[in-house]
Amino acid sequence: VLGIAALLGALKFSGLYPLDTWHRLLGILGGSAALPLLAVCVKWPQSAVATERQFALIFLGAAALLGFAIAGLGKLRVYDQVLGALSMLAMLWLLIQLGNLRRIAGIALMLAGSVLFVAKLKVAPWLQPGDFLHLGMALGLLLLAPTTPHTPDAQRT
Repeated sequence: VLGIAALLGALKFSGLYPLDTWHRLLGILGGSAALPLLAVCVKWPQSAVATERQFALIFLGAAALLGFAIAGLGKLRVYDQVLGALSMLAMLWLLIQLGNLRRIAGIALMLAGSVLFVAKLKVAPWLQPGDFLHLGMALGLLLLAPTTPHTPDAQRT
């Protein structure tokens, strides 16, 4: 969800993707559901939400419905933005305590991209403020991902 939103956002800000609706929809889903789900998985990696696909989908679906109701229908976009930022801050705090430098760098890139976007920083003519957000999210997710694939569903078969 976050990767697709970042890709659509990068295409949108580059002028290659004219439809904003899908990017906005995935942005709400990312901030209100995907980032909180990621935070739960980082905080409690052995929980049912982190290890069982159906519980992850239930969490994602419930959080998405709430996010779409509040941020989408209610037009309170600050909901998904604040929830996403709090999720990233919670992950950063936990990872600092654990001392995992690669994953700390990932979350730091995600947060830095968000801050640079909000600050509307423009450093070069070919980089828009939205590019910082999308690049920070994409690179941050790469660093945050586990180094070895973990597929609990495949282990049960």
